[in-house]
Amino acid sequence: MTLFLDSADISALASPEVTMAAARAAVAAERDGKAMLAPRQDLDLPRGFLRTMPAAIGDVMGLKVMTLTKGLGTRYLVLVYLQETGELLAALDASEITRWRTAATTAVAGEMLAPDGTRVLALVGSGFEAEGHLRLLAEVWPLEQVVVYSPSRERRDAFAARMSDQLTLDVRTAESVSEAVSSAPLTVLATKSTEPVVDGSAFPAGAVVLSIGSTRPDLRELDRATLARSELVLVDDAHEVCRESGDIIEALEQGALTQEMIVPMARMDGQARTGNGGRDLVSFKSVGTAVHDLALALRVIEAARESGRGRELGELTALKPFAANRG
Repeated sequence: MTLFLDSADISALASPEVTMAAARAAVAAERDGKAMLAPRQDLDLPRGFLRTMPAAIGDVMGLKVMTLTKGLGTRYLVLVYLQETGELLAALDASEITRWRTAATTAVAGEMLAPDGTRVLALVGSGFEAEGHLRLLAEVWPLEQVVVYSPSRERRDAFAARMSDQLTLDVRTAESVSEAVSSAPLTVLATKSTEPVVDGSAFPAGAVVLSIGSTRPDLRELDRATLARSELVLVDDAHEVCRESGDIIEALEQGALTQEMIVPMARMDGQARTGNGGRDLVSFKSVGTAVHDLALALRVIEAARESGRGRELGELTALKPFAANRG
C-alpha cells in the first residue's frame, strides 16, 4: 500500500522535534556508512529543468524529483521505496519536506559550529526558505533579536512585522546587507541570487556564516572574501557542494579555498579554530541531499501512521516477477 502525504499533511506533521531528529539521523547514517547517495541528474530544458536525486538510508531507498519552470516556480515529489521488496511505501508532495529539511540541516550545522546557538541573528532573505529557517531556529536557539535584510523594503518590513508578531521576537530590518551581518555573531543567508549578496569584510571577527543559497553553478550568494576568511566550510555533502555551488566552485578555482577546508557534516569532529592565515570565520554551505530528504520523509511517514493522516492509494506499482519465479 502506498501512502500519499500532501503539503498540508507535512506542515502538520513536521514539528521541530521531528525535523531535527531527522537531520541528526541523516548525519549519523552517513557517519556510520548506512546511507548511499548518487549524483543528482539535471535535464536542462528550454523553460527550466528536471532534476532527480536518488539515495538510500537504512532500509529504504528513493528519490526526490524536482521541476523548475522559468517564470512559474518549482514542484517537488519524494518517492520512498522499501529496499527489501521494492514496494512504493509513500509519495510525498515535497515542497514542505524541502523547506523543513533545509532548515533542520542548517540548524544541525549551527549546533556543530556554534553549540550555544545565538541570541542575535542576522537573516539575509525574506522568502519561503528564510521564513522556514527563522521559525525553526526560534525553537532551537535562545533567539531574542533578528536583523533581517532583503532588497525589497516592502517585503522585509512585512516579514519583520509578521515574524515579530507570530514568534514573539524582536525582528527588525536593516537598510543593507552589511548593516545586518555586522550586527550579529551568526548570519543565515537564504537567497536565490546570481551574484554575491554580501561583502565578506562586513562580518565581525569570529562570526558563523550559514549559507543555503547558490545551489547551482549559475547562482552565487557568498563572495570570495567571505570564503577567504573562512577557516573551514562545513557542508552537507562535499562532492555535491563542490559540483553544484557556484560560491564554492569559484572559491576553489581562485584559491580562496582548498579541498582540505571543506568538511562534511558526517566527518565533523569538533575542529578547533586556530585563526591560521587570518581566517577568522567558519561557514556552512548546503545544496541539499536526498539522504536528508529521505530521513525526514521517514519521520513524517511514521508520524502520519500514528496520527492517521494521509491518503492510502493502494498498490501503485505492480510487481513483475523474475521469469525463474514463475514456475
